[in-house]
Amino acid sequence: MLTQSLSRADYSGSLVLCVLALVNYLLFYVINITLARNLSVRDFDDFSVALSAITILSTVATLGLDKYALRCIPVYRERGDWTRSLGFWTFSLRTIVLFSLLLAFIGLMLGIASGANSPIALVILVLFLPAIAPALFLVEVVTANGRQIEAVMIYRLLLPTSFLFFVYLIFLFDLPMTAVGVACGYGLAWLWTLSAIHQLARLTMPEDTWRARPDFLRAKWVRRAVPLLLNSWMLSVMAGSGVIVLELLYPSDAIVGTYAVAAQTGTFIVLLANTANRFYLPLTSMFMERADGLSLRRLMRHRLMVVGGLAIAFLTVVVVLGQTILDWFGPNFSHGYEALCVLAVGASVNAIFSDSPYYLQFMKQSRSVFVSTSYAVVINLVLGFYLSERFGAVGAAYGYSLSMCFLFVLLRYQTRRHLNAVGGQIAF
Repeated sequence: MLTQSLSRADYSGSLVLCVLALVNYLLFYVINITLARNLSVRDFDDFSVALSAITILSTVATLGLDKYALRCIPVYRERGDWTRSLGFWTFSLRTIVLFSLLLAFIGLMLGIASGANSPIALVILVLFLPAIAPALFLVEVVTANGRQIEAVMIYRLLLPTSFLFFVYLIFLFDLPMTAVGVACGYGLAWLWTLSAIHQLARLTMPEDTWRARPDFLRAKWVRRAVPLLLNSWMLSVMAGSGVIVLELLYPSDAIVGTYAVAAQTGTFIVLLANTANRFYLPLTSMFMERADGLSLRRLMRHRLMVVGGLAIAFLTVVVVLGQTILDWFGPNFSHGYEALCVLAVGASVNAIFSDSPYYLQFMKQSRSVFVSTSYAVVINLVLGFYLSERFGAVGAAYGYSLSMCFLFVLLRYQTRRHLNAVGGQIAF
């Protein structure tokens, strides 16, 4: 069985995924440098805000079912429970598509009601939500089925490559370089990605799944997925609040674009950690199913060493080369070095301990995760507004980093305490 091979997997696979994430980051860096140098300050700010907002909305649109797939699909495979595996696939896809269509319709109506004042780039991205959300779910389905590298190749390589291709078409046909045109290119890239990941997802599901009669546990799946949704949504709010707060406080200032570039650079380690989690989380779920506490501890220690080492290397690069990296974007972005360093510290703490909320939620400790994250969101928003108004981009960076450090250190403490308490008594 796949899960048996996973239990003997070489943990260096996590490093392969991190390399793919690095390539993804470099591709998006090329894209953002291109956009920063060719879009007007206003258009670059508009697209940055739209991107932050659609990230939050797409998290909501998946309803947490994408993250729950990393928990339940490995368990169903381990048990050979193909009826529930097919039921989860069918129920999740239908629900996510329908909810995405609803959000897209609401976004369109709000855009029409706003008239000339509507953020057109954001409205366009919202219309692509029915493609973005199912694609995000299917990436996790492929990951949960043990094909992490293929999933990451499509998500981390095909998506930015497609986006870069559509941006290139704007230059090729000498079209106006605007936030609206870039938003259309980004949405089309997601359509391309959805097509590829859907084909891969169908191939990675065991053949026995398609011959089974679906068994639906709708109430249980929604009940288990909602805490994951709330946590992911709140983390997205914390990550994107800086750009949105600065846009509200300084609507006609280049400070929004400066912070967006610093945030993209300073939070790269979170991308690496999230990619590594696609290797570790299915194994975590499987060891929980087997009540194998020893293997679970070993897995968590290995992840801490890998991601911790990457975080130290990342912080060194930011401190030494951060100013040079920002200069690549042009003179408008060269003043974000201090914000970049502050963001990198908070992002590194996030990355090192980002497996903690998943462990707690997989172990039915969702309430403690929700309460802790809620406190962190309040800290993030209060400090974000207060410090941004006084210190600009640097203030927004401190709001992000202080809230992230508070949250993930607290969750790590809760994880260690719970793991010591339960010992080997682990169950689905």
